[in-house]
Amino acid sequence: MMLTRPVVVTAAVALASGCCTVPAGRFKALADSTLQLKQVETQAYNQSVEIEHAWIVVTQKPGDLTLHSFDLESAFDSTGSEHPVKDLGARLEANGAALTVIANYLTALSSFANKDFQSDLDKNATKLAVSVQSLKDLSQPWATDAAQSSGILATVIDSLGHAYIDYERLEALRRAMDSAQTPLSQLTQFVITNDDVVNVALTTIEGDYLQDANLLRPRVVGAQRLMFDSYVAQVIGQFNDEQKTLTGLNKTMVSLPKAHQELADTMCSSNPDLDNLETLISETERLSNFYKSVK
Repeated sequence: MMLTRPVVVTAAVALASGCCTVPAGRFKALADSTLQLKQVETQAYNQSVEIEHAWIVVTQKPGDLTLHSFDLESAFDSTGSEHPVKDLGARLEANGAALTVIANYLTALSSFANKDFQSDLDKNATKLAVSVQSLKDLSQPWATDAAQSSGILATVIDSLGHAYIDYERLEALRRAMDSAQTPLSQLTQFVITNDDVVNVALTTIEGDYLQDANLLRPRVVGAQRLMFDSYVAQVIGQFNDEQKTLTGLNKTMVSLPKAHQELADTMCSSNPDLDNLETLISETERLSNFYKSVK
């Protein structure tokens, strides 16, 4: 949420008079929440691998089983190379790389917000550079723009330099966050877009899975059919959990660049409006608790 003009004037006066201190706790809260989001995205990726495996197992395979019958590429032989499951892992892997960049950027920013920042900033800037390179190493053409945005975030952190008094650090943070706002928004939109693609793919894969499962389902009511149905029910539960998680992640990702902007706008406010940061924290906590409950 943007500051009104009187608050901007107040913030400027506070900066000029040197009476404003860097709100390090707010920066840490934003960074910590994003690290949690990255963990949730990793869990979503792991669950997608389980879903992918379950789909491969029930996919009808001609002839005798071989050592490669349950490889993903073998499954494509009977469904066509354009099947959406082929894109599932790549999209979530890219999201993991993008969220690692975002988390490392915000962690580096949080380091700079502390008075004794230099060693931590250097360490976190190095981690950010490595994560940016990992995103750039992705071969998919749809990841190119995200890689460019991540490079801007690394440049922003490299430009922070040395500032040993609060006024200098506040000014440096404001400049850095202003430069980072657009690429940060682009990276979060990249994650949201991928999650949307995966959600659509999951709906298609779930339908295919049920179709193949029905071909294999025991026709006679009894213990075997009960065991089979129980297994299928567990897999369908995984589909539902994955889609709920991705929907929740997208809702949270919308708040992330807004929270970043809020923090930049209200650094010197004694009564800041941090609605988006609070939403980000609460939604991230809810997602983390959700995954703990379904393990």
